[in-house]
Amino acid sequence: MVSTANQQGQQSLQRVLKTRDLVIFGLIFISPNSAQSLFGELTFTSGGHGVLAIFVGLIAMIFTAASYGKMASIVPKAGSTYSYVTHSLNPGLGFIAGWAILLDYLIFPMMIYKLSSTFAMELFPFVPLWLMLLILIIPMTFFNYRGAKLSAHLNTIMLIVKLISVFLFIGCAAYALIMDGGIANLVQVNGLYKAETFSVNALIAGASIAVLAYIGFDGITALAEDAQVSGKTVGRAAIITCVISSLLIGIQVYFASVIQSQVGKIKHIDTAFYDIAAVVGGSSLAVITTVILVVTGTATALAGQASGSRVLFSMGRDGVLPAFFAQLHPKYKTPVYSVFLLAVLGYVGALMIPISVFFLIVVFGAIVGFIFVNISVIAECFIKRKERRGKDFFTHFISPLLGISVCVYILLGMELVGQVVGICWLLIGGLVLMIKTQGFRKEVSALNIDQ
Repeated sequence: MVSTANQQGQQSLQRVLKTRDLVIFGLIFISPNSAQSLFGELTFTSGGHGVLAIFVGLIAMIFTAASYGKMASIVPKAGSTYSYVTHSLNPGLGFIAGWAILLDYLIFPMMIYKLSSTFAMELFPFVPLWLMLLILIIPMTFFNYRGAKLSAHLNTIMLIVKLISVFLFIGCAAYALIMDGGIANLVQVNGLYKAETFSVNALIAGASIAVLAYIGFDGITALAEDAQVSGKTVGRAAIITCVISSLLIGIQVYFASVIQSQVGKIKHIDTAFYDIAAVVGGSSLAVITTVILVVTGTATALAGQASGSRVLFSMGRDGVLPAFFAQLHPKYKTPVYSVFLLAVLGYVGALMIPISVFFLIVVFGAIVGFIFVNISVIAECFIKRKERRGKDFFTHFISPLLGISVCVYILLGMELVGQVVGICWLLIGGLVLMIKTQGFRKEVSALNIDQ
């Protein structure tokens, strides 16, 4: 049997995570070595300005992470975006916001499983895609089924392995540049800016891809109900994660850009980083980074699956999705059916959808969710609570407004396919909401979906 409610009729996820676990969780989901898989597309789309694109993305993420931190201190409840918007605005908009970011949680693990399986098949070409996906998805689903504490232990190991890959490349790249032209060769303008290829439109399009490298800090706040820390600390962990990741990712992209400008044209965009790794560290470094990407990529999908299952749990608990989404395992206190559903969707999606399509649509849901959370801070703190004096004017109005502005700018600069798929997803969510509210005549929070 699976429990459906506690003594008060409200379910609570087992609180087992520490602050350190939250930061590790965010770093795993964001992935300090994500630059290695994004470098080719990021460089191509931004016209060679990958580092600047990462900086533009960081601006949006810092302001948005601050908003998540504020809302986490007000609403320390699993579900993150959905819970915050429901509390500050209304349940209907909360549903749409949760639906938007659910697209991110659904697509991101699929994309990572597909990428990891594709790279693994380069090492083991005799294994078909359908089997490789099962090899990766089944153990990760088991860890989420057993509970967040077990996942946190695995995350720590995976993070260490990722950092080894990051610093190994940085060390080899720095050594290669120093050997080629002395220590002064480490600082080159063309690693940051190329006048002949610079374009604001290209930079913003690149920033929409760079946002992929930051998706994950909101996953920290989605685990707020798991944590043995306050909502304020959960938000602080999100900001810390963004800053650390931006430094690690930016340094990798900088060195790769410098090397690429010296090497010349890269043969294949998808494998651009591995060509760079082969130049600075030989085939051994290229193989090592490939293996680490395959192994740790599954940990990233693990984190995405965990956050997604908790969003489904929260929406099921509040009655805007079928109640079985909110059912917990009696021993592990995990949303077992939500975990299994995301595993099945992840497998089918990774099997059928091309990698190129994933890159185009994965950011849309996250950006829309980020915009909603920034609006929530203004609505809750600046308007409802009237906290407008001194620094509150900046933290409750200026900061979230800047977050909204940069996010909208990035959203408008996305590829058309991503925008179309994202809008269609929102329209489907609106249709579901209309049906559940009988033409918007009922309050979302008053619904009993089982009936």
